[in-house]
Amino acid sequence: MPISLRNRREDRAWNLKEWVQGRPLGHPSHPLFVHFPIAFYTAVLVFDLMTLIDPNPGLVQASTYLLIGAALATVFLAITGLVDWFGMVKGSSKRRIATWHLSLQVTAAIFFQTSLLLRFGSRTQPEAETSWIVLEVIGYLILVVGQYLGGVLVYEKAMRVSTGGASD
Repeated sequence: MPISLRNRREDRAWNLKEWVQGRPLGHPSHPLFVHFPIAFYTAVLVFDLMTLIDPNPGLVQASTYLLIGAALATVFLAITGLVDWFGMVKGSSKRRIATWHLSLQVTAAIFFQTSLLLRFGSRTQPEAETSWIVLEVIGYLILVVGQYLGGVLVYEKAMRVSTGGASD
């Protein structure tokens, strides 16, 4: 489906909220941004563990840059997620699950970004420090639980899933 610059059903331009939600794209925008921080956080943990086997300052520096990239990607992710969250019915099971999802994802990001703050001055050393790895493992475990809850929202609760089908 091509990007539509106007809401054709209502013959008007899309408003900011609709752009953030991905309506001009024809699908939610939040899932579009989810993959970047997850991939970056995974690579950070793998790279840092690899330096314990074979010290390599390039991997430590790459992990540092990936943490910066994850922080930037998280900004877009959080904005799109919060717009969806504010649109949920207060007290609903979807909103309760989404609140846990949000809380866990923010907590995971805090663990990873704390690792970034600790490592930034030492980003060219050949081996990741144990404290960084501990923070990343805890953050990653929290991230996985939060992602599971995000999956529950989509696959069990059908959050932002259109059932109208595509028109030709």
